[in-house]
Amino acid sequence: MNRPEELSQPLDVFPDVVPTVIRRRLSLLGKPLTKTELQILRWASEGKTIWEMSRIRCTSQATVKFHLRNIYGKLDVNNRVQAMNEAARQGLC
Repeated sequence: MNRPEELSQPLDVFPDVVPTVIRRRLSLLGKPLTKTELQILRWASEGKTIWEMSRIRCTSQATVKFHLRNIYGKLDVNNRVQAMNEAARQGLC
């Protein structure tokens, strides 16, 4: 069992326990958005739901969520509102 002082160490001290999600997100940071991601971001800014976007693209909802996660990682944000604000700040929309 981990002692409390071990749990408070920064992530770089325990690189083998950094979750895959964090590593993936860091690998996306700063990369440009693809054409599909820009399209999904535009639809999200119009208020479309994941289901609506999946119907428009003729894909699954999981695929739309995948693209949204990539958008969040590339823009270093946590949700749609932040993504739209960051995209506007960067002049992407």
